[in-house]
Amino acid sequence: MAQVHKYYWPLWVGLACTVVANSADAMTAPEVDKVIQHGLPEQSDALAKTTQALFQEFEKTKNVTSLIFYSYGMLRQANHFSAVNDFIHASEYAKTGFFYLDEAVDTHEENPRIRYLRARIDAYLPAVIGRCVVTLDDTERLLRGKNVFDKDIVNHIEYMRYRALVSCNQPQQAELLMKKIKAKSSGDAKYLNTKFHTEPEWDMNEVTQVVIPLLKGE
Repeated sequence: MAQVHKYYWPLWVGLACTVVANSADAMTAPEVDKVIQHGLPEQSDALAKTTQALFQEFEKTKNVTSLIFYSYGMLRQANHFSAVNDFIHASEYAKTGFFYLDEAVDTHEENPRIRYLRARIDAYLPAVIGRCVVTLDDTERLLRGKNVFDKDIVNHIEYMRYRALVSCNQPQQAELLMKKIKAKSSGDAKYLNTKFHTEPEWDMNEVTQVVIPLLKGE
């Protein structure tokens, strides 16, 4: 996933330290921290090493956040193999990545933060390996939730839904949703400045409302 903007990183560190210091039950996940800070590596060997470290972290801590990021690492590797026409490995890695990603949601079905992370991953995968139908279902469920996330997270969810509508070849619905998104202030839709095929950086709303609670086991 994209890294946190440099401006926010000191605040993220402070928040994370406060969480760990004030919660005896908080589970640390240093490999997840690295990915949030730096993003997943682009180079294939480094990506494979980081992905494996995330799975080992999950086995040690049982924190679902590590499993989700492991899944994303597998899907990124699947995309790499697809790009070099190694479709056998691409299929194997995609199957594994989606299996564990879905496992995370299925075993925490009522946790909207985990569903948000699955949507965040699926929505920004290349269409060739993405699952727009799953993203549409996840975003619909998330948008139906009352008082779960604030408006900033809701804006992210709406844009992920827009991307899924485009990928699912539903142009009319996508256009209607985009009109709704653009009707909001530019500050509310700041991630729209990102190119369509580029994943936006994490912002502090996602960190504080999604990542930190999951690292705490909520």
